This record gives sequence, C-alpha cells and structure tokens, in this order.
Amino acid sequence: MRTCVTVPGFVITVEPGIYFIPELIRRWKAEGRFTDFICYDRLETFADFGGARIEENLLVTPDGHHILGKPRPRTIEEVEAVRRS
Repeated sequence: MRTCVTVPGFVITVEPGIYFIPELIRRWKAEGRFTDFICYDRLETFADFGGARIEENLLVTPDGHHILGKPRPRTIEEVEAVRRS
C-alpha cells in the first residue's frame, strides 16, 4: 500500500527587481522604442545606479504565509537608513 505524506506548507522565492543597463537604455532611446512607457530624460539619472533586487523566501501554509529570514527594508526611509549605516 502506498503511503501519502501531507506537507503542511511549501517555500517559494520572490525576487522582484529593477536593473538599469546603460547600453540598452541608449539603444532604445536612439531607436525611439517604448516611449509610451519610458521617460528617457528621467531614466538617465539612474543609468549608473545598476539595480536592486529583493529576494525573500516565503513559507506558504493553508493559513497564510510567513517571510523566512530577517525583514527587508520596504519604504524609502528604511532603505535610506540601511544605506547610511
């Protein structure tokens, strides 16, 4: 007889991020691409920023979810406080 194991939850990884690639920004601007979505004049101020990604692991259970690990900064003030430290 086969025994089924019930798993009380599972873990997923959430990785939202944004990356600024100067060569791609220049190319798209020169080609006039995505002008309905990108304000190139404002975007240029971030060209040297690189990027940022938040990677978090979540335990998902029938009752909800729980973020594993220490909390990440979410607001502008929290991010700036981390950068200053």
